[in-house]
Amino acid sequence: MSEPDAPKGEMSQTVWRGQGTEQQSRQVVLSPDQLCAMARSRARLIAHVRTASVVVLAAIAAGLLYDLYRLDQPWIRIGVAWTLCIVVYLFGPALENRVRRADVSEPCIRFLEREHEERRRHYLRIRNRLFLFVPGILTCWFGRAPAIIKSSSASGSAPPWLFLTTAVALVLVWFAFGRAAQKAARERDEIRGIAGY
Repeated sequence: MSEPDAPKGEMSQTVWRGQGTEQQSRQVVLSPDQLCAMARSRARLIAHVRTASVVVLAAIAAGLLYDLYRLDQPWIRIGVAWTLCIVVYLFGPALENRVRRADVSEPCIRFLEREHEERRRHYLRIRNRLFLFVPGILTCWFGRAPAIIKSSSASGSAPPWLFLTTAVALVLVWFAFGRAAQKAARERDEIRGIAGY
């Protein structure tokens, strides 16, 4: 009976060793030139994303400022002002940082790791503060509620399903920022794995 157990133990050790070599062979080995090319590409992408973010943020702020000026209902003005303040609070700090380029003395792998970590922290910061939009949404909703109740048709005012759609969209965006933070953490860990620490 001891003879069949011996080959079984040897086979499990062989399978275990085979899995270890398979995992080692799967690890990507990049040359320093490839890492520097990735860092340069990442720096260009960051510059383009920041430029696009400034344009989008300016368009959102302009729309909110227009609504703030145009609307005469005080509750809606308060809600729009709150939303504008939250937009600036959440996305303003990311835009005030100038584009960081890889320093000559900084290794490319450290630049990539730092950028992925900063991206992860930024996504988590937005995700954790995303529900600050709720008071502005509720204030706008309560400001429009008397008009919805008075009118027999909801034309010219927000329909009730719009509030629920906004709440569901807010929850979905919360999950999306969480997934983006997880992806950034995975990419950071891959870079750390390539660096060997």
